[in-house]
Amino acid sequence: MRKVLGLAFLVALVATPALAQKVTIDYSREFDFESVKTFQYVTFEESKVANPLMAERIVNLVKQKLTAGGLQEVSENPDIYVTCHGTTAERTSYNTTSFGYGGYWGGWYGWGRPMMGSSTISEVNYTEGTLIFDAYDAAEKKLVWRGTGTVTIKDQPEKQIKQVESILKKLGDKWRKILKGQGK
Repeated sequence: MRKVLGLAFLVALVATPALAQKVTIDYSREFDFESVKTFQYVTFEESKVANPLMAERIVNLVKQKLTAGGLQEVSENPDIYVTCHGTTAERTSYNTTSFGYGGYWGGWYGWGRPMMGSSTISEVNYTEGTLIFDAYDAAEKKLVWRGTGTVTIKDQPEKQIKQVESILKKLGDKWRKILKGQGK
């Protein structure tokens, strides 16, 4: 029984920050998303992801997902401009585990001795990454859609790409819901 509880504790301790994945969107309710047929990916100096190799992978994934979703990439006169921004932050998670019982043995009757218990606080440091995907109306030069994905960054690049793919899938699902809401 102790081994099972210890294993459960270890899994909970390690998994707590790793499970955190949050995806949100915001968009212009007035923009006609049904009219979007073409896109152009643009990069701004201040919006680059810190790791150039990962930045290139993310851009390629975004382009791949948009074209797979039916949009055509063009080099001029797009319906929307698309870009991505990335940030990271070091975070700490604290977990408290208590063992034993408090109170008094025989406490129902007001007599007895205090029982023993202990608590352990563990600190887990991790890196949280946020990717922000923006779409601008090319004609108005105005932001019309923003998708944000936040995850606990894995160490291996292959796993990081899986995380980006997961974010893009969830954002794509939300994009399709917008289109359904507009009658497409």
